[in-house]
Amino acid sequence: MSPGQTTGDRLRESRKRRGLSRPQAECHLAKECGIRQFLDIGTGLPAPGNTHEIAQQIAPDCRIVYVDNDPLVLAHARALLTSGPRGRCDYVDADVRDVPTILGAASWTLDLERPVGLLLLAVLHFVADLDHPADIVAALARQLAPGSFLAISHLTADLAPGPVGAGVAAFNMLVPAGLAPRTHAQVSALFAGLPLVAPGVVPVTQWRATAPCPGPVDMYGGLARSHWERP
Repeated sequence: MSPGQTTGDRLRESRKRRGLSRPQAECHLAKECGIRQFLDIGTGLPAPGNTHEIAQQIAPDCRIVYVDNDPLVLAHARALLTSGPRGRCDYVDADVRDVPTILGAASWTLDLERPVGLLLLAVLHFVADLDHPADIVAALARQLAPGSFLAISHLTADLAPGPVGAGVAAFNMLVPAGLAPRTHAQVSALFAGLPLVAPGVVPVTQWRATAPCPGPVDMYGGLARSHWERP
């Protein structure tokens, strides 16, 4: 961690780098996998390269549901994230832990009988072990049609234990919910046994990277394909 750089700064920096970023995931899913529906949980504040912008550039009929439980995020989303005329966007006020609310509200916009790209990018490290993040992911994924995809990126201390550990400790003293960085094995377990798309769970800048990306990156990322039959 460079002098004066906070854990929040590192998270934002990691999200912007090449690799399994939100734009990379959406582009891969829409262009190479034919996905036309996206459920983006933990959206964050609108920024260039939002899910609907990337997906609808590739396929204008894409439908996107954003999920966040921060009123400020939702206020900005409703004001700024407008769908193209052939597609559709919607916004759900819900916590990632509230799976029934998320899926119930998303079903008004998405056809859950058809494949969906489920995006859980830089959000699960805000879910404590006591809240069983792997169970949350499995509950979401099991309600998606076969052929859906699950993308996860997650904070880790594996790549820089000292700086990340110190930054997380400082962050957690200030923010009650806190951060839970996880190891490679723990992040891999979040995919609930679904088959991973190559290259598997790797530092986000190594996920199908086309060029080296300098600087520290403290997130793992991966993409899996759902083969579950819905109950």
